[in-house]
Amino acid sequence: MPNSTPRRIVIAGGYPHHLAREVEKASRQAGWETEFFDTSPESPWYRPVIKPLRKLLHNLRIQRHPQTFDTTRFSNIGWRSSRWVQTLRITQPDLALVICGNRFDLPYLREAATICPIACWMVEPFGRMDRLIEAAHAGVYQKILVYADNYVEELRRHGIESEFYPHHAAETPPETQVCNLERRYDWCFIGSHSPWREECLRTVLAKYPNGFVLGPRWKRVAKNNPALRSVVHRGYYGKEESFALYLDSRIGLDIGTSPAPNRNGVTMRAVELLACGCRVFCQPNDEIARLPWDVSPRVQTFSTPQELLALTTHELSRPPTGQDRLGVLEIARQVSGYQALVAALES
Repeated sequence: MPNSTPRRIVIAGGYPHHLAREVEKASRQAGWETEFFDTSPESPWYRPVIKPLRKLLHNLRIQRHPQTFDTTRFSNIGWRSSRWVQTLRITQPDLALVICGNRFDLPYLREAATICPIACWMVEPFGRMDRLIEAAHAGVYQKILVYADNYVEELRRHGIESEFYPHHAAETPPETQVCNLERRYDWCFIGSHSPWREECLRTVLAKYPNGFVLGPRWKRVAKNNPALRSVVHRGYYGKEESFALYLDSRIGLDIGTSPAPNRNGVTMRAVELLACGCRVFCQPNDEIARLPWDVSPRVQTFSTPQELLALTTHELSRPPTGQDRLGVLEIARQVSGYQALVAALES
């Protein structure tokens, strides 16, 4: 990596876009010329050609390799990767940043590395580390940032150096809203349905019905449950809508898809909840203690639905205090902004 600040950067990231867009904003504020490459769109050949072929092979019970179509230029991965390399050739940036989500194919990564230095910020689950390790051993990344400190340890075991950079919130909402603890909802949760999440939410809902649930597949399971149906909402919430909900909720629930131990980093959901002044209840995660800020006054952990209910009862049984407001604002300031990530890229 060059010691001087890169003057032109291409930032690749996928849906939802606000993470990459906020990194782009911080880069622009640091004086870089920036370009955003969206990794979300599908290949124009995927739905009319590749998806029907996959379904046909499946129906005919014809065995195929899981990556049969991924190796072609017409697949989602191939089409995305070739367009990204083309963007780099046209732009000729001083640096390309890949926010790992929708992946690029390794041959294209190697080709891109001949155009400009490439940095990577890994924000995917621990189970996808093999892709990062393969690319790192191929020498395509000049700098690797990861959002969990145990990822640093895992990469080091493979002889790969990286730096710890956790999630941050995109911004700090207005202080008057962050400090307002008189909120409409007792608790909220945004995320897709899973049986474990449903079990946890049903337990809380039985005693505290003043909640808000949003995410894929909840409407289907709530059809035959009037209590659950009363708190499940339709639609998609972007950054602004999510922040508005969080600012109107006392407790933010950060429930994993299963009760299994979590080896991933602290979620964006938890950090955004903290930035909005919510108290966060989540499952045990060693990464919480490794964060560069002390969030312990506002984060508590549970392992069972009954423990979650006990935490909720304790929080809602006490009136908010002036000291709460001071602690809320301090943490909200600490967890917001991507200036440190840009500084890490410049080093």
